[in-house]
Amino acid sequence: MSTAIRDSLPATSAHVAPSRELPAWPVLVLLWGMPAWWAFGLLPFSMLIMTVPMVAYLVQRGRVSIVPGTMPWLAFVVWMVPCALMLDSLGRIIGFGMRFSQFAGVAIALVYLVNAPRSLTVRRVLSGLSFTWAFIIVCGYLGMLWPDGELTLTVGKLLPASVLENEYVRDLVFPGFSEVQEPWGAEEPFVRPSAPFPYANGWGAALVILTPAAIAAALERGTAKAICWLMVGAALAVPPAVASSNRGLLLGLVICIAYVSVRLLLRGRWLAFLWVCILSSGMLFLLSASGAIEGIVARQEVADTTTGRSLLYEETFARTFESPILGFGSPRPSLSSEITVGTQGALWNTMFCFGFVGLALFAWFLIGAAIRTAAAPNTITLWLHSAVVSSCVVAVFYGLDRHLLWICLIIGLLLREKSLPSSRLWPHEPRAPRELRESREA
Repeated sequence: MSTAIRDSLPATSAHVAPSRELPAWPVLVLLWGMPAWWAFGLLPFSMLIMTVPMVAYLVQRGRVSIVPGTMPWLAFVVWMVPCALMLDSLGRIIGFGMRFSQFAGVAIALVYLVNAPRSLTVRRVLSGLSFTWAFIIVCGYLGMLWPDGELTLTVGKLLPASVLENEYVRDLVFPGFSEVQEPWGAEEPFVRPSAPFPYANGWGAALVILTPAAIAAALERGTAKAICWLMVGAALAVPPAVASSNRGLLLGLVICIAYVSVRLLLRGRWLAFLWVCILSSGMLFLLSASGAIEGIVARQEVADTTTGRSLLYEETFARTFESPILGFGSPRPSLSSEITVGTQGALWNTMFCFGFVGLALFAWFLIGAAIRTAAAPNTITLWLHSAVVSSCVVAVFYGLDRHLLWICLIIGLLLREKSLPSSRLWPHEPRAPRELRESREA
């Protein structure tokens, strides 16, 4: 073992062997390999596949640490198991199995990240999230240029017809490039980019969550080149964002920018506040000048989804009381709408599928993480924290199944660095000599 590595290891007693270092590649493959996962229709199974090496490395390591704030998510995944008793068909069992593998895999990735501070460094994680952000933007252009495009040479060819009868599964293994909507009264169809997700709202939610992470990655590098690439990416994101006519996307980005701006202003960071105001004003001007707001208004005139959502939310809440503890295990057909109950928003989905207990655990994890990391001592952590805050907001009206990996990686990174005694991302105030002496005596 080299002197540098040996010196960096925590002190251990003579009879306790130091823990094995976890390699970074199982998590990085999920981020940097996303184009390949998607192209082969393996994106829904990526977490399940990469869970195998992560569990193997964690078992080999022997000692696993859990930082405060991660337990609610682990408890939520455990709570999903008894909720499976409410499933009443093979199709729903298959859909539940895919969701459980996704959620359990995210939980393992969260624990893995917490226990790999030396290999999964802040820069490596943020670089992977930034690359994913860029890939999402590229997919937005695929949806604009080839709206009817669909990946057909995927793993879906190997699945039996009985499995593909489940619409949720089929949308995942044969992903399309965009969601084409033709509401009655519209002069022309609305082509809304969705790749690499089945639905356009998934694309919008990804941009909301990953944009702050991309900003944090550029600030962490602190070079003019990184800032320039960030600005280029942000400018390129405008056309597909406009095409998506996504209200939640616009709302989420406004919340992120406003939140960071207010926090910087309260801290007296005038220069950083000025930069945020200038860049955000430019982005908002581009969105307004390009017709994004008009597109959203036009879609609402012929497809009033606000009223439909409110009625669906009322039905979801009322029907949850029929199974308030275990929920229904999966979404069910609506009694008054063509939209399935439990599909319009992660919080509503969690409440309907896993009962009020599952909802409490899910909300405890998200909101609790936002509260625990609210201190955010610098601009980098502040932007990452804004992603957590915006996730709490968009969870009300967006499904976040495929986004949970990014959310948990951001939360895990903040919680891990906050718990480390010496962290560049989350520096701690040095204690006074008297406090140090008292702590040693204690």
